[in-house]
Amino acid sequence: MTALTDTTSICVDMGGTTTRIGVCAEGRLLPGTVRFATPKPVAGSSIRDAHLDRIAEAVSRVRSATPVPTRAVGLAVGATVAATGRIRNAAMLWHEPSEGFDLAAAVAARLPWADITVANDIAAATWRYRALGRFGLVTVSTGVAVKVFDDALPFDRKLLVDDQGLGGEVGHVRVDPPAELAGVGTPWCECGNTGDLCSYASGPATMRLVALLATAWPRRWRDSKLAVLAEGVPERLTSRDLAQVAGAGDEFAAAVLRVSTRPLATQLLHTSALLGLRRFVVMGGFANGVGVPWYTALRANLGELLPQGGWFTGWTAEDLDALVRPSVDGDDSLLGMAAFQAARRDQYRELHKPVGEGRTVVRLRDRPRCGREQFVARVAFAGICGTDLQMVRGERGCEPGVLGHECVAQVVEVGDGVSAVAPGEVIGVNPNHPHDDHDKIGHNQPGVLREVAVWDGALADRGQAVRLPAEGRAEWVLLEPLACAVRSLRMARDAGRGGRILVLGGGISGLLHVLLARRWGARQVLLANRGGDRLRLAVERGVVAAEDTLPVDAGLASAVRDATGGAGVDAVVVCVSGAGPDLLTGLWPALADGATVHLFGGFLAGDTIRVPGGDVVAAHPIRCGQRRTVRLPDGGSGVLLGSRGASAEEYREALELCAGPDGLRLGPLISHVVSLDAVPAVLDDLAATGRVGGEPTLRVVVDLRLPGHAVHAVDGTMLPQLASPR
Repeated sequence: MTALTDTTSICVDMGGTTTRIGVCAEGRLLPGTVRFATPKPVAGSSIRDAHLDRIAEAVSRVRSATPVPTRAVGLAVGATVAATGRIRNAAMLWHEPSEGFDLAAAVAARLPWADITVANDIAAATWRYRALGRFGLVTVSTGVAVKVFDDALPFDRKLLVDDQGLGGEVGHVRVDPPAELAGVGTPWCECGNTGDLCSYASGPATMRLVALLATAWPRRWRDSKLAVLAEGVPERLTSRDLAQVAGAGDEFAAAVLRVSTRPLATQLLHTSALLGLRRFVVMGGFANGVGVPWYTALRANLGELLPQGGWFTGWTAEDLDALVRPSVDGDDSLLGMAAFQAARRDQYRELHKPVGEGRTVVRLRDRPRCGREQFVARVAFAGICGTDLQMVRGERGCEPGVLGHECVAQVVEVGDGVSAVAPGEVIGVNPNHPHDDHDKIGHNQPGVLREVAVWDGALADRGQAVRLPAEGRAEWVLLEPLACAVRSLRMARDAGRGGRILVLGGGISGLLHVLLARRWGARQVLLANRGGDRLRLAVERGVVAAEDTLPVDAGLASAVRDATGGAGVDAVVVCVSGAGPDLLTGLWPALADGATVHLFGGFLAGDTIRVPGGDVVAAHPIRCGQRRTVRLPDGGSGVLLGSRGASAEEYREALELCAGPDGLRLGPLISHVVSLDAVPAVLDDLAATGRVGGEPTLRVVVDLRLPGHAVHAVDGTMLPQLASPR
């Protein structure tokens, strides 16, 4: 009996004719495969939701009957589907394109306990035959497709497809029509094309050819056993009828198969010469259902069409015969999906930003090994912050390769020489090296937007891996920026206790300063922002009161004076993106005597600040620790100061501030939760507009466990946790 292990998975073959669900373990399909007919539309109605509901019900039933329930569910889909699980065209499956439909997310919503993997059924099936090395896999069933596999290539390039996992849809390429069909009609495909490869070679198309050729060859049709079975009406015939009669040596049936397979033979020879392939495995219910007569017809066409010279120089009859072979059985997509999932367990995904390019891409990497003085963590949640957007826009020269520096992760493996962390612990990671201000995760070191991270044990020894409570809340990605706010407000007049504070910038850093200043007893906290959307969102979520918000415009200084009864503010914290110097120029009259101006964010390399009296001050040295006393317009004085990052102690203090029922609530600052596959498009949207799907944002959190191309707007409550089902 096959043992059930952590490699066990429930695999689904979503075919256009039949849907099958089975449990695969150790390369075997266990007894008890569930089969049902894929729904067919009635009077133009959609079958998609009914099909998915039926699949979810069957998968749940199969899982409950499995002695060791598994979370792994693989969907091998008879449709054009991207690696993210988003449908490009499902006309052959559901008789509707469903372009853009997020299949992975739709199934995950029905099976919230499952880890979903989605692949095209032919792409999945190739993995069953990976021992062949380099080959093409052909399906001839409801449709026709070819996928090319090369086991010598890296994992994410073994299949010759694009970065989206797409390719091999040769069935929808138009081909030259066989001469036998001249003047008798135009073959068509369920996708809407006419005259493409599927129009001739697929199972349904071959049966339609029977009717066309019955018109073209009336005598041969009358003499055929098919005509007897059909009682003279060819549309009544099924593929089983064709298989039965062809197997009995019927001349008309053999001729139909020769016409049907000829365009396919042409495509296989083209592909063989183009890519240097000497072997194709043929799967599919139609080709292997008809069996020997179908292969006889295909091989006869290959022999007639075989070119002389070039790639085919010296080919023998044995070479030609070996070019095509039938698949082992009908379990290719199920067992292939299981093999793909097993191989995928040795990979992880990361968000890669190519050097010097304003784009990102999700790529697969080999799962790393853990050295003696290293530890491995699985990242559950990561935040997207303004620094990441600046890197995408090219405003920072940092090139970490992998973006991100805010995360909640779980330690999964620890080297023998590491004692500061232990397997199973949930951690947050402070990206800032305590002794080197230029050594930062997500800046000059690879970031956290990846499923698996390997860090040196020294990082934990330095206190940069901070242990978190076991529930691992998604909002705790904000502990890192909160820790930076702790440092910042400590410097700004002793956190403004009893004083008045103005925060410039309604982004996450600004809102964290507002929350913290109120917690630490500031008399008044004002928030100014250039746009109204974020202010409205912050007010709606209870982060700030409407009466404490101000627009950033030419009258800001006067508005601050009015809001403070003419007293001015005791501290200004600048948390804007790129506009810090300009905003400060007109703000000096709003400062009370002895006020501090804290340069927290919004300053780029080379930025300068014009202070009262006309002097120009370089911003970067101030942010790195220098202080500068300035004379205010009313004769008082103020202090320019700044900070970058936070220490391990400040990170732990941030965690303590959020502990307990009366702790700071960070959840309202989360506006969106997205999957890793969705991040490239989300980053492009944020970098260009500051929005996601046209909606204003606060913090966008990446849930690296989410399948597909998921983008969820959230209200700050019921956020995902590491220790609870998603």
